[in-house]
Amino acid sequence: MQVELRVRGVPEVPDVTEDVPVEVMGENRFRVLLSPGMVEGLAAGDEFEVIDEKSREFRVLKRGGNFCVWYFFPEEEMNRGSEYKLLRERIAEIGGRLDGGGSTTLIFTVPAASGFDRIADFFDEAVLLVKGASWQFSNAYDPILRVPLPWWSREVKG
Repeated sequence: MQVELRVRGVPEVPDVTEDVPVEVMGENRFRVLLSPGMVEGLAAGDEFEVIDEKSREFRVLKRGGNFCVWYFFPEEEMNRGSEYKLLRERIAEIGGRLDGGGSTTLIFTVPAASGFDRIADFFDEAVLLVKGASWQFSNAYDPILRVPLPWWSREVKG
C-alpha cells in the first residue's frame, strides 16, 4: 500500500506529493517500508499518522531508528552507472541499503546505530566519486527550522 504525503519546502508548488510505501498499523497510522525520496522527516521503519487528509500532512509517532539519506547526481541517469553499483554494495558495509531513486538521486536507509559521523563520512567520501554530486540526511533535521531533530542523538548514544 502507498500513502500520498505532502512534500514540504516547495512553497512555489504547494501541491507536490509523494506516494510513500507503507504498512497499515491502524486507522490513519502507518509504518514506512522504504525511505521516501522527496518527503522530509521520514525513513523506513518510522510510524506516522496522517493528520490532515486534504493537505496530506503527517505527524511522526515513533521513529524506526533509521536515517534516510539522499544522494544527488549532477545529471540525469548518472545514478544507473558504475557509481550506483559501487554505492549499493558499499552501503551494506555500514548496515545500510539502497531503497530507490529518481532520475538524479539515490535513496538510502541506514541504521542510526551505524553512527552519525560514520554515515556522514561515508557519504562525504561517496560524493568524491562523482564531480558535482551532493548528499543530505532527509530526517536528521527539522525540514522547516533546519535544526537537529532530537531522535537521532538518543539513538546514536543509546
